Amino acid sequence: MSVAQAASRQAGLTRAVLVTVAGHFGAAFAALCMPPFYAQILESSFPASAPSAALAGWYFTLPTLAAAIANPAWGRLADRIGRRASLMRAHAGLCLSFILTGLARTPTEFALGLMLQGLLGGTFSASNAYLAEQLPPARLATLLGVMQASARTALFAGPALIGMMSGHANMLQLFLYLALFPGVACVVLFLLPDAVEPRRHAHAPAVSNAGAPSDAQAIAAAGCGVSAANLYRLQALFAIGTVLSYPYFVSDLAQRLQIGAATAGMMFGLPHVLFLLLAWPLGRKLGYANARAALGWYAALTSAGLLAQALADALPLLLAGRILMGIGMTGAYLAINTLAAATSTVARAGRHFGSLEGANKWGAVSAGLLASLLAPSLGYAAPLWLGTAVVAALFISLKWRLL
Repeated sequence: MSVAQAASRQAGLTRAVLVTVAGHFGAAFAALCMPPFYAQILESSFPASAPSAALAGWYFTLPTLAAAIANPAWGRLADRIGRRASLMRAHAGLCLSFILTGLARTPTEFALGLMLQGLLGGTFSASNAYLAEQLPPARLATLLGVMQASARTALFAGPALIGMMSGHANMLQLFLYLALFPGVACVVLFLLPDAVEPRRHAHAPAVSNAGAPSDAQAIAAAGCGVSAANLYRLQALFAIGTVLSYPYFVSDLAQRLQIGAATAGMMFGLPHVLFLLLAWPLGRKLGYANARAALGWYAALTSAGLLAQALADALPLLLAGRILMGIGMTGAYLAINTLAAATSTVARAGRHFGSLEGANKWGAVSAGLLASLLAPSLGYAAPLWLGTAVVAALFISLKWRLL
């Protein structure tokens, strides 16, 4: 390859990465900014037929449940039709589902639109699979951390902006404007020059039709000490343990510690802020050889943070628990990213990241259901105690090599 060709390829690769990350941020912004306002949308847009506040909470789980079902199937399709085409499909599907949600006339149609967001979307796993096709494993692990940081930035910026607009706009119709984000991403991907060759041609020996990994990929997978199947289980366990505390976090602090909604909101967001601050320095210390052990120790730190929150009788201990949890969650997700990159192969990248994201979604759905069963009978702090035990079990399974 000549110098000019190498420079052209590098420019094309950089462009593809930037478009993928920016497109994911736009899709994440659109998808994550509206869930906190579902109850308000139901009350204001369907006043005559809005469900009760208790039932409205189930609307929150619909996209996640649908995504848990659909993501593995979309991943398998990506391996057949190509990752770029699959990523365009995900953005187009999200765009269409936002339009249908914004045009809903009844709570049932609104619920259908939310389900379609989960069924037709999947931009996170599709973006990861597309990057896996273009990048070597070491750089892929770094970019996976960037993608998660992108989602967490959207998690903050989106609800804050929509909250400022909530008194001045029709909340349901905002979905029509949000459809522009994935729609534009789909068009830009379509117009992206086809100058970037898949990684199997540029970085590694060819992958056989049977999906066998290259030598470099086999070495990476062997060095990390975790199989792809076990990684999916670890991802699901970690999602269950951490998400268990989400649904009733504000209610728990109000009842147990008499903390107001504004302060509770800041405490809720603190671990996500720490992810943005710590992802780069913690990520630099992770490699294939130590990612498995790091996941175990960061899980132990997360469990300690959850335990401190469950035991807290005042704000200082709660704050310490949230900080410990934030550090632990950041390191754990970075370790999972490293293990995901190590166990990925070009031939099965779509299926791999679809299954990984599906495990994450199933974990979140299971956590929501468990929390809704525990809190009414055992109190709002009960999900925290169960989350502590689940994440501790993850640490034990890694420490004693049960997974």
